[in-house]
Amino acid sequence: MILGGSGADGRSRIGSGSRKALKAGGAAAIAGLWGVAISESIRARLLANDVIALDACLVDEMGFAAVLPTMKMPCLLYVGSADPNFPAMQETAAEIPSATLFTLPGLGHTEPLLRIELVLPHVIEFLDKVAKGS
Repeated sequence: MILGGSGADGRSRIGSGSRKALKAGGAAAIAGLWGVAISESIRARLLANDVIALDACLVDEMGFAAVLPTMKMPCLLYVGSADPNFPAMQETAAEIPSATLFTLPGLGHTEPLLRIELVLPHVIEFLDKVAKGS
């Protein structure tokens, strides 16, 4: 399993402003909330999203914290050090017996999505270890 920027407790840390913006401006409003410049290709991908599905992602009641200690598969977690989810990701990683967590210094919640060159080397190394059974 590979998980980025989301703790297992299911609580949203992005605030009610996201839901309001989504309802008012649709998927196009999301990029404005990120606070970082995005490419046209990312913008096009955002616009292609289902607004109802995006709204469902903001639900605060869902989570998977109860199953973390039972997870036996290799898990790689990553989070930006400036992400509001940083403490939740640390807690999540601590509860998974086979978890590895890496931090992206200075990055917020959205930047890892936009800085794949920082994430991908860790993912490749992780998948290589899993494939070799180590």
